[in-house]
Amino acid sequence: MADSEIKVKKDRDPIMLVCFVVFLLAACAIIGASVYNNYLKADDTMAVEGSTVSVNYTGTYYGFYGEDGYVVFDTSLWSVADNGDVLKSNDFKLNGESTYKPLSFVVGGGSVIAGFGNAVIGHKVGDKILVKVPAGEGYNSPDTEVRVSASSPSSVPATEVLTSAQFMQLYGHDLRGYEEIEKSVYGWPASASYNSATGSVTIMYHPSAGSSYQMVDNGFGKVTLNVTSVAGGSITFTYTVSNYKTVSTEGSDKEIQMIMLDFGTHKWYINSVTDTDGNGVADTFTYKTVAERYNQDLYFEIEIVSIK
Repeated sequence: MADSEIKVKKDRDPIMLVCFVVFLLAACAIIGASVYNNYLKADDTMAVEGSTVSVNYTGTYYGFYGEDGYVVFDTSLWSVADNGDVLKSNDFKLNGESTYKPLSFVVGGGSVIAGFGNAVIGHKVGDKILVKVPAGEGYNSPDTEVRVSASSPSSVPATEVLTSAQFMQLYGHDLRGYEEIEKSVYGWPASASYNSATGSVTIMYHPSAGSSYQMVDNGFGKVTLNVTSVAGGSITFTYTVSNYKTVSTEGSDKEIQMIMLDFGTHKWYINSVTDTDGNGVADTFTYKTVAERYNQDLYFEIEIVSIK
């Protein structure tokens, strides 16, 4: 090889090397920009009316999730639903883990409560939002609250007829014969017999006059029925409502975490009490007959998962 050829090759190699390096840097820049735009760049898309939004959420009564006195009534998060340390509402039902997933809806489409849906407007993926939906703007239903004097006598029939489904819901098993029940839904003993012709269950209650029976004793409070007489096919008693959890006080009324009374054929939700002497036992109480979430302030913690 001639000296001139060697010189040309030596001159060319550095140039080619520089070109190659420049090419690599350009390629890396392009790839890096693509990765950033497609994978690393923050999504600044804001939710607007008409957007399809996917969110995780937790719905509570009495305050936002984690605040004093909150009670969870609904959630999309298995970690919340399956947490035994989180107080759930009376009507909360734990489903299978696979059913807990983000909720998707069209903003303004009417498939969710307006206050819930509108809360995401102007927010982007990753934002966490707290929104209170007042009772008049949440789940609403006509209902007349009833006030009961705890010392005034109330009564129920000594015999009731339930459907098989109602009996199953209350006592957790099917009945196809006769059964002695140590503790009925009222707290006192009973006996039950199945009617194969009608598919119904007849329950005969057996309380003793002068005795008290615990109807409810759970994280929301205690309700005791004090039987005064058993006569003429009727059981007469008074209520003792205690151990309730006060949420707020307005005048003489105390709003409390709702206590559910399940009578088999109907349910009550005690939602306020009066206690004039402050001994922790209600003088009067107010109950509603519609489900817990109706006519109730609702609190939501929402996290946006995606926006389309």
